[in-house]
Amino acid sequence: MKYYEIYELVLLLKFTSNEQDITEKMDHYISFLTGKGSQVMGKNCGKKSLAYAIKGFDTATSLQFVYLGNGELVKLLNTEIQRDEVILRAITTKLPSSIVQENVGYSKISLPTNPLFQ
Repeated sequence: MKYYEIYELVLLLKFTSNEQDITEKMDHYISFLTGKGSQVMGKNCGKKSLAYAIKGFDTATSLQFVYLGNGELVKLLNTEIQRDEVILRAITTKLPSSIVQENVGYSKISLPTNPLFQ
């Protein structure tokens, strides 16, 4: 069995997107991650005022994802994000083991090996 870490991804999207576009964007990234063998949870955090303008936008829509992954999956996901013109900023963070143990009770999750997720 292979061990995977828990990552958090926050995406800031151009606020010009409508609700349907946001839902489609969430579904796209959830499908991308699950297609690579990950388990993922996503949340629309809504409209956020930015402390400074990013690409001319003072307001953005924030999406948050928590998923299982490794370095290779993070690279693939970052490539996918860089190709997306709607995304203003993306922040990926590996959640520390202490936080995961505190909230979930274990630090690493083992899943059956998936050839797409290596």
